Amino acid sequence: MNIMRSFKCESCGAITNCRIGMSNRAEQPLRFCCPDCGQPIDIVIGGKHAGVSGASEIEAMGPFDDGTNFVDLHLDFPVHFGKYVMGDTPFMRAVSRIGAENIHLHNARLQRLDATYTTFGFFETLLKLYVRERWVPFKNAIERRFDGTVVSDKMQDRNAALYDVIAVTMWPFAKPGQALEDIEQYMKVQLHLANTQKLSFGAFIDEILDTGFLKNMQVACLGIYPRILKAELPLRPALFLDFDTEYQNQAIPMRISADQFDTFKDLYKDITEIISRQFVLVAGINNLLKRGDHNAFKPEIGLTKSGRDLTPNSLHAFADVAFGQKDDLIDDNWFSFGDQAADNQLRNAIAHCKTDYDEITQNITYHPRKEGMRQEKSEEIYFIEFMRRVLIAYREMNRLHQLIKSLFYYYYLIHAAENSG
Repeated sequence: MNIMRSFKCESCGAITNCRIGMSNRAEQPLRFCCPDCGQPIDIVIGGKHAGVSGASEIEAMGPFDDGTNFVDLHLDFPVHFGKYVMGDTPFMRAVSRIGAENIHLHNARLQRLDATYTTFGFFETLLKLYVRERWVPFKNAIERRFDGTVVSDKMQDRNAALYDVIAVTMWPFAKPGQALEDIEQYMKVQLHLANTQKLSFGAFIDEILDTGFLKNMQVACLGIYPRILKAELPLRPALFLDFDTEYQNQAIPMRISADQFDTFKDLYKDITEIISRQFVLVAGINNLLKRGDHNAFKPEIGLTKSGRDLTPNSLHAFADVAFGQKDDLIDDNWFSFGDQAADNQLRNAIAHCKTDYDEITQNITYHPRKEGMRQEKSEEIYFIEFMRRVLIAYREMNRLHQLIKSLFYYYYLIHAAENSG
């Protein structure tokens, strides 16, 4: 269903006609910026916050004419601003781009979000209880809020209950089939190391646990999940792009009907920084597989053209290597890093505040290189593509979180048990 509205900007008085495609979310917060002056105009449909701010609603006269600003809004799909075309709604454009079958798959994820978004606060509290080791309220929350079970006070059972809840809650953002493939690979690699290099693998496990590295990485990953849930509105159209092969082959300008770039730019930076740290685990296992020592990198793999050897002498030293250089120091990497999982130039630009955002066009301009006082060489990306990058980076972080999870299970079920015996 679509509703037709017209709004008069409180800042400049410009009129914008608006076709709103209705989502199934009980409360639908929508936003666009006045095409004339950039004033944010917020519309909330349903729920206790229903109303309009930044503009006043005036009588809509349809069909809309070409001489008045026009915007299409929809929470669940990319939207196009410009000329009004009768019947060419965001939903109909979405169906034409990905087909009815994929629309059903996309809607299944949206339906889960529609049904659970009011419980996201309970999920965030559960993660905090786990991190703070508040085991009694943690168990109560699992059983009362999430219909789960903590079968014992052993850490492997607490972890099992936690990760079951994470899997269910974060399912709409997952890449279909990815988790099972990754877990099978991780278990295969760990069992291989346990059978062929037990002492060396044990030394690696001891170091990442004794230094607190594995636990710190787990906590960092847990902290991202609530932030992804808080970004669910601008991520909805990004999820749609999973099925849009034309867009994946060549990104085209599309817009989102929710929030702004500044709200989420640090999320991308923080996720990529976690991935950079997670790569320490990948490198350590790679060194074990190739050389039987988690600290042993391939000799001279870091040799530069000038003759300087930047090869790390330990995993500890590798942890401080810049993210953009880490993958180059892992020879014949056993882990397949996802395409576009982390754009180091975009990450650096965000980290150093070298970004400009046009609220009207939703175009992000960033300056990824060091240029002294000049900033002449810029790159551009649309907000929807940025949120797509957030989603892809999140998925990569979650893939590597599964590695953290499996290393903990190996410790609980095998390593610690053998050492205690």
